Amino acid sequence: MKKILSIFCLAIIAVACNNADKPAATASTDSTTYPYKASYSSTFTCSDNSKNAAAVLQSYKDWEDNKLANGTAYLADTLYWNTWTGDKLTLTRDSAIHLWQKSRDSLSSSKIDVVAWTNLHSTDKNEDWVGVWYKQTDTYKTGKVDSSFYQDDNRIKDGKINFISSKKQVLKK
Repeated sequence: MKKILSIFCLAIIAVACNNADKPAATASTDSTTYPYKASYSSTFTCSDNSKNAAAVLQSYKDWEDNKLANGTAYLADTLYWNTWTGDKLTLTRDSAIHLWQKSRDSLSSSKIDVVAWTNLHSTDKNEDWVGVWYKQTDTYKTGKVDSSFYQDDNRIKDGKINFISSKKQVLKK
């Protein structure tokens, strides 16, 4: 039930952000008092820059197809990556590609099922983000198969991914 509810909520977000008929709000008249203040930002609008989402989704497709060398087209020179294990890495584009290729080389196949993505713009930070929710099923060369759900937040600057924050939910058999 939780999985269905989560997917439903994500679908609503994706549809709301893809609704081109609605203009972005310029000023809020909302008088709601929230129990927290966002430490980063709470002023996001849906972005219509489809090139950002296309670049991020291509990075997932290149993982799946084992074509990570294509990363030079959509990764920034320096990449900040908060991994799902809690590590915080600062990598050059080439070292990120090398690290990911080493991991990908341990697999005989990888299948990605994208559940939803959102294309967002933080108005107070003037930053573009693409959030992606997906299920990844990896088959290792040893024959072991693992599946997990992921949520990645990808920041785009000058058309290139320069920050990724990954969260992972391991699926039990």
